Amino acid sequence: MRFLALALVAATASCLAKTPDTTPGAGGSSTGGATSNGGAPGTGGKIASTGGAVTTGGAVSSGGAPSAGGSSQPPGSVDCQDTSTFTNQISGQYGGTQITVDNNSSKTYFMQANWWGTPWGSQTESVSGIGFTMTNPNNTVTSNPSLPLGFPSVFIGAYQTKKTTGSNLPKQVSALTSIPTIFSTNTDQKGYSSYNATYDVWFTQSNALVTGGNPGSGGAYLMVWLFKPTDKSPRGTIKTNGSIINGVPGSWDIWYDPSPSDNMPCVSYVSNPDKLASIEFDLNYFIKDAVAKNYGVTNSQYLSIIFGGFEVWSGGSGLQVKQFCANVK
Repeated sequence: MRFLALALVAATASCLAKTPDTTPGAGGSSTGGATSNGGAPGTGGKIASTGGAVTTGGAVSSGGAPSAGGSSQPPGSVDCQDTSTFTNQISGQYGGTQITVDNNSSKTYFMQANWWGTPWGSQTESVSGIGFTMTNPNNTVTSNPSLPLGFPSVFIGAYQTKKTTGSNLPKQVSALTSIPTIFSTNTDQKGYSSYNATYDVWFTQSNALVTGGNPGSGGAYLMVWLFKPTDKSPRGTIKTNGSIINGVPGSWDIWYDPSPSDNMPCVSYVSNPDKLASIEFDLNYFIKDAVAKNYGVTNSQYLSIIFGGFEVWSGGSGLQVKQFCANVK
């Protein structure tokens, strides 16, 4: 890597949902989801750019206030049909809650606050369906400008002491057929500084459940950033600009850190030039691309956790995950 030491610290945080406190009650539960038996998704999906025309597949709503009554957004065009009317209010630095799925009683998701940075500003999250709205009354700025304050997110899989049901995880990369997923936010209303909206996907060397704060030696991270913040960058160095990923709309910059020190490399796909508020696609296309290009992910590894949320360096009041869905096949 060719960055200053300060930048390296930020990059490390940008590739994992970091939770240094592992005492009971601190940190989030992992969430799992049942695998759908529906048909395979299309080869594209759709994305909503902010301020421009929508690319392949039609428009995706990228705005609007949080829905009243706690229901998640209607199912999208990809084969990920999970909906929920669950509601809850989360407080505490490491608060979290299981989220039930109305149309699949064997499946759950989990929302975690996960504010590991300092100073913590008493942020809260209102969970509504398979999503949440964040409130940060103090507009706190991290004491280390390179490290995010935290990663409030929804996820499936097993993480630390928590495990959810029906996620079909861990699953070996070579056995994956498709991962239709939906991630919808209100980022087009909030600007593009001091936070990102991202998937954080963890791969492990074996099919053992993740019990710590990282995938472990021999594992890897894959991130999908809906946009690059004006003042932050992914971990590592940029490898290609404007890449076309087979099966995925739009174009993507690829950043990569081989991470020889901890043997947990990280590849990040960053939407460019479009800044996306929402995306519906097959996550397996990114995984296949990373495997083919030797970006740390291998067919022998196991997909273990899929997170979707916001890495926040400061502010962020009103940020909303309007809909999240992941269906591992």
